[in-house]
Amino acid sequence: MTQNISWKLAGDPRIIHRDIKSSNILLDYNFEAKVADFGLAKLASVEDTHISTRVVGTFGYLAPEYASSGKLTEKSDVFSFGVMLLELLSGRKPIDPTSNRMEDGLVDWAGPLLAKALEDRNYNELVDPRLEGNYEPHEVALMVSCTAASIRHAAKRRPKMRQIVRVLEGDGSLDTLNDALKPQRMESTLSENQSHDTPTSVVHDTKAYNNDMKSFVEKVTSSEKTSKEASS
Repeated sequence: MTQNISWKLAGDPRIIHRDIKSSNILLDYNFEAKVADFGLAKLASVEDTHISTRVVGTFGYLAPEYASSGKLTEKSDVFSFGVMLLELLSGRKPIDPTSNRMEDGLVDWAGPLLAKALEDRNYNELVDPRLEGNYEPHEVALMVSCTAASIRHAAKRRPKMRQIVRVLEGDGSLDTLNDALKPQRMESTLSENQSHDTPTSVVHDTKAYNNDMKSFVEKVTSSEKTSKEASS
C-alpha cells in the first residue's frame, strides 16, 4: 500500500490524491493494495511548493494546513496516510460516531497515547484491544513512529512518503523520519534543537490540530447557515 501511494507522489508531475482514506484502498486478488478514486486528485510539478484550491475530501483525514487555508501539497496526503495508520493501530474510526462534536476525532484521541508510547514504549493503550496483546512490538514501534511523524502539525516537518515506505518495510532507519526536522526551527513552544518526536511535541501538535479543526468546523457551519438564510 505504501509503495503504491509513494509511486504516485514521487513522479513529475506529482499526483496529490486529496482523499487518502481507508475506504479508498482496495485489494486485488493477490491482496495487493491499490489506491482508488482519483476524482479529486490534482497534478503538481516539482517546482510547485503548494496548490491553492477549495477544500474537499473527508473530514477526519484532512491535513490541518489544507483545512485552514486550502493550501495543498504532497505532505497533505502524508497526513491522511498517518490517520490511516492510526486506524490500523487502534481499530478506531477517524471520527467518533458517538460524539456530537465534529472535531473530536482519532488524531485528537491518539495524541496523548502516541506521546506516552514514544516515551515508555508501551503500546497497549494505543493498539486495538481486540488483538488482546498479540502483536509484534518491533513492528508496532515502527508504525507508531511513522504515525507520529506523518501527523506532525506543520507540513514541512512531515517525512516524504518514500521515507515512510522504507521504514515500514524495514529498509530505512527511524532517523530518516526526522530529516525534515533537522534544518528547521521548531515552533516557539518547542526546543529549537529538537530533531525527533517527543511527548511534548506530539501533544503540542495534537492541540494545534484540534484548534484548526474547531476553526474549520465553525467556518463550515457558518457557511451552511449563510447559504440556508440566502435561499429562504
